[in-house]
Amino acid sequence: MKQFVFIFKQGRRLLSPEEQQQRASEVRAWALALKAGRKLDPRLLGGQRHEVSPDGGSVAIPSGAEGSVVAITFLEAADFSEAVKIAETHPGPRYGNSVEVREWSLPPTLAGSGSAQ
Repeated sequence: MKQFVFIFKQGRRLLSPEEQQQRASEVRAWALALKAGRKLDPRLLGGQRHEVSPDGGSVAIPSGAEGSVVAITFLEAADFSEAVKIAETHPGPRYGNSVEVREWSLPPTLAGSGSAQ
């Protein structure tokens, strides 16, 4: 199995409290169904954001800004194609969020150190 991360980004659509609750319920059901057959490690990101740029600039970024990364989920899949198929089943896009799929690995300097994945 290969290691992948789903990067969830905030869309333009503002959800009502009812839609937020429905999305949370659907995501929970999706995660529980998926976790039954594979390793799954989801993380929600806090709303407070700050960006430090290469030119030395530093700025606070408003919470909920479009394109903001709001959550990540680490999971295992056989290959990139399977990871994409899994991402396509996530309920988030129906609520205006996008899901980016990326394979990941430990940096070469850490890969042989016995660090937990």
